[in-house]
Amino acid sequence: MNVIESVRIALRSLAANKLRAGLTMLGIIIGVGAVIALVAVGAGAQAQVTQQFQSLGSNLLVVSPGRVFFRGVSLGAATAQSLTNDDVEAIARLAKAVAAIAPEYSTRAQVVYGSKNTQTTVVGVTPEYLTVRNWKIERGRFIDELDVSGQAKVAVLGASVVEDLFGETLVDPLGKTIKINRQNYEVIGILASKGMNMDDQLFIPLSTAQIRFGGAGNRTLSAINVQAASADKMDLAQAELTAILRASHGLAPSQSNDFTVQNQAQIVEMVQSVTGTFTVLLAAIAAISLVVGGIGIMNIMLVSVTERTREIGIRKAVGAKRRDILTQFLVEAVILSLTGGFIGVLAGYGAAQVITPLMGGTRALVTTGSVTMALSVSIAVGLFFGIYPASRAAALNPIEALRYE
Repeated sequence: MNVIESVRIALRSLAANKLRAGLTMLGIIIGVGAVIALVAVGAGAQAQVTQQFQSLGSNLLVVSPGRVFFRGVSLGAATAQSLTNDDVEAIARLAKAVAAIAPEYSTRAQVVYGSKNTQTTVVGVTPEYLTVRNWKIERGRFIDELDVSGQAKVAVLGASVVEDLFGETLVDPLGKTIKINRQNYEVIGILASKGMNMDDQLFIPLSTAQIRFGGAGNRTLSAINVQAASADKMDLAQAELTAILRASHGLAPSQSNDFTVQNQAQIVEMVQSVTGTFTVLLAAIAAISLVVGGIGIMNIMLVSVTERTREIGIRKAVGAKRRDILTQFLVEAVILSLTGGFIGVLAGYGAAQVITPLMGGTRALVTTGSVTMALSVSIAVGLFFGIYPASRAAALNPIEALRYE
């Protein structure tokens, strides 16, 4: 008997017990659906995080002041004021793998317009910041060199700040005067939304921020944003920045860096690794239900063998070989698991579309790889848990099988 004939007999047998077959497939449907849904949510989250990091700027390196160590492990940037305008000048003069530099000085401040107020991040920047950090102007203009050199009291607002101060007033923010820590600033531009918490900030000239919020003569910086000349020069640019800043700060070879250079590509890779591991863990937990579904298949196939003992005896009596009986019951088990797998894929896709918005995500990614993996596992489950019932059926003595009542 060929495989096609086995499939035909298996389908006829399952059709005769539709309810039992459906309940048997339920475990596989739930298992595959859970795997597909969780992997899709995890892949979507991973893609979203990657996209958000990339929106911060291309080929981006961020230099932050200070380092903190806990039990010998670096925890990154600290609050030490180790970066100044002199460091920016040194980088601009000596770095060869750097395309643009955008220093910043940031602080939290109260911003007021009329009766509206909000607590937000005020960032002092130079014109290069717009390009290096990949911002887009929605209306108006960004800060220019004249604003920086003249310590102008002008501001460019993020989307969330606009909503907080002007959202319910129907007033055009451009040209209006806002108060930042009780000082007047003219609104000259509005930035396009980036999402996340990036929109909850406003920008003023770097020189203005340093003097108004840091005091006369202040030249310290909160960070230096650096754009590498190209993606393949990221490591070279990072090495150059480290060497230049160590020399600028007069650090001896035995001394640790008093700054942190963060490579955007490395951060993205680390985040992807973490989210990928978390996704695999969730999928592994969900796959446990596949095992439960496999046990259900084994149970129902054993019942089927008992019910069809006389049929097996008759088939053997008319010449069916052991492998024919084995193939027939294995095919039934695989069809059960594979059908449940296909339904599970559809259920998982639907569940992913529902779960993702509830978790604050924007999309779920059902990949070909996850579907292939889920269906392959469901087939493997059918084969694994169908072997014992099939072997038991194939081993029946035809004479005893014919006598079975």
